[in-house]
Amino acid sequence: MAEKKQYVRETWGGKVEFILSTMGYSIGLGNVWRFPYLCYQNGGGAFLIPYCITLAVAAIPVMFLEVSFGQFTSLGCISCWNITPLFKGVGIAMALVSAYFCMYYNLIIAYTLHYMFSSFSNPLPWVGCNHTWNTENCYERPSISEGIFNLNTTGNSSVMSMTTPAMETEGTTMANLVTYVVNGTLGNETFLNSTMEPMKRVRASEEYWLHGVLDATDGLHDLGYIRWQLLLFLLAAWMLVYFCIIKGVKSSGKVVYFTATFPYLVLFVLFIRGVTLPGSADGILWFIRPQWHKLKSANVWKSAANQVFISFGAGWGGIHTLASYNKFHNNCYRDVLLVSISCAMTSIFAGFVIFSVIGFMAHDSNLKIEDVVAGGPGLAFIAYPEAISRIWCPQLWAFLFFFMLLTLGLDSQFVTLETLITAVIDEIDAHKPGVRRYKQWVILVTCLIMALLGLPMVTQGGIYVMTLFDWYSAGFSPMLLALIEILIISYAYGTKRFMQDVHSMLGFTPSSYWRYCWMAITPLVVGVIIIFSFVDYSAATMGSYMYPPWAEGIGWTLTMTSILTVIVYAIIYLIKVPSGSLTQRLRQSLKPSSAWGPALNENRITAGYAILAGQSDPSLADEEKTKETKEQIALNTMNKV
Repeated sequence: MAEKKQYVRETWGGKVEFILSTMGYSIGLGNVWRFPYLCYQNGGGAFLIPYCITLAVAAIPVMFLEVSFGQFTSLGCISCWNITPLFKGVGIAMALVSAYFCMYYNLIIAYTLHYMFSSFSNPLPWVGCNHTWNTENCYERPSISEGIFNLNTTGNSSVMSMTTPAMETEGTTMANLVTYVVNGTLGNETFLNSTMEPMKRVRASEEYWLHGVLDATDGLHDLGYIRWQLLLFLLAAWMLVYFCIIKGVKSSGKVVYFTATFPYLVLFVLFIRGVTLPGSADGILWFIRPQWHKLKSANVWKSAANQVFISFGAGWGGIHTLASYNKFHNNCYRDVLLVSISCAMTSIFAGFVIFSVIGFMAHDSNLKIEDVVAGGPGLAFIAYPEAISRIWCPQLWAFLFFFMLLTLGLDSQFVTLETLITAVIDEIDAHKPGVRRYKQWVILVTCLIMALLGLPMVTQGGIYVMTLFDWYSAGFSPMLLALIEILIISYAYGTKRFMQDVHSMLGFTPSSYWRYCWMAITPLVVGVIIIFSFVDYSAATMGSYMYPPWAEGIGWTLTMTSILTVIVYAIIYLIKVPSGSLTQRLRQSLKPSSAWGPALNENRITAGYAILAGQSDPSLADEEKTKETKEQIALNTMNKV
């Protein structure tokens, strides 16, 4: 009888590939456009205290658990739940959340491509109020470095393009309605007590974003038509992703040598350029100056915990997937500490880079820093581009900035899409071996489906669809899934057994600190974050636009699809258990299945698990070796008990 083919699963080409891929996944756009603004908004340097504390007791413990979980099983986020079959729905929900993320995240990459190619224009398209997309409300901030006040002509009146802090809404980029009373002369124009009607002043960079790029409608109720420019960039983004992961980790592992390291080069270059600009020191001081009184606010601690937890991708399944391609005896303990510290330091360094340029922008426009700073996409596509436009050779700096955003976004997209594909292929392969040979086709079909599902997001109202997805599908669900994961491994499987599994990989047992975190501290922190998220809940918004109740209902439906997956799967699984009372079936369902353990028989022997049928094992060369192996398994099993 012909011997069955040995279990084959691709692995990283080297240890560095896993570290770079995990760093690329953890260090994303949020580190550049979210963390600096959160730090500034929540106490400056004082914010680093709750940030580092929650990093140590929440983010790193969850990351270590998920890396160990994935590396031990060499399986994706669904199949690894052989540890407790009743909760396999948690893995399915993680894959579903990753699918939602892939759908809208590539749109952000499309925006980045749009801006990157627009950076070749001279002048830059977000500079000036004389473009076809500009309205009569457009204005340019005065530039001290140029020594002029820019004018915008509206009808028969000349309006001086300058603002005061009162003209802008705090924390946003939108201008308030103001009434100008001008009495004096400017050039050849004379203004005598002329009172203008209230006007909504909008920055040129914001008009380019709203009208030049998005051509946004008034709300989600009106999607309008497809923006062909955005459609082309979305297709280009999906082609980039497809060709980078076409051969799985064998290709993406090579791509990350560039995509994970290039952002550091650009950040360093932008930092050197930024600190040489006038006003940069003021911006950096605004970023790091501690406001100790804010530590008394619960919202500051919630913001810190939320940021560190989300930035590491806990509860998404991505960490499991990356670790599943490691060799069994890889020192994942060292890797987790290295990646965690690198991610935190990158966030802080990005804050210096961003605020050095924001400080220059405030100085150059003669405004306070709080009147020019913005967070999220407003920072990436409005405030920072406007700041760059004031620097010598703005095309170069704009291209570097958006190319950096592109590489940051691609890293996160690679891993998230690989999470979905690996989860599906591992699950199918367990029932119908041989599906791995068709992985390239699975990747192609998945990219095509995702591109089609993303079509509503490249319409005029697409930004409202994307914001709705981001608000509801990527916030609450991953945290709850991570909490369930921690509790199941800690109490259903047991931290003592899990540490024995970790010992079989590492050759040593990590500190008891991790057990204490998994059993009490981390679940408590995550639970508090979830509770505060509900207490402090506010409906989705985008700028001044408030989503209507029916849109909010769609958003909560997105959230509940992943949560209900866990509940529905558990109910169906209990029903299918052949016999016994409900209590007996529940206990049986919480026990690991016979397939639980390392994927390869040679590693199962090391960890003390029974050999899987259907695998040829190089360690079983003769009968004597077989006898020794069985004795080792029996001994290891007794030790585990």
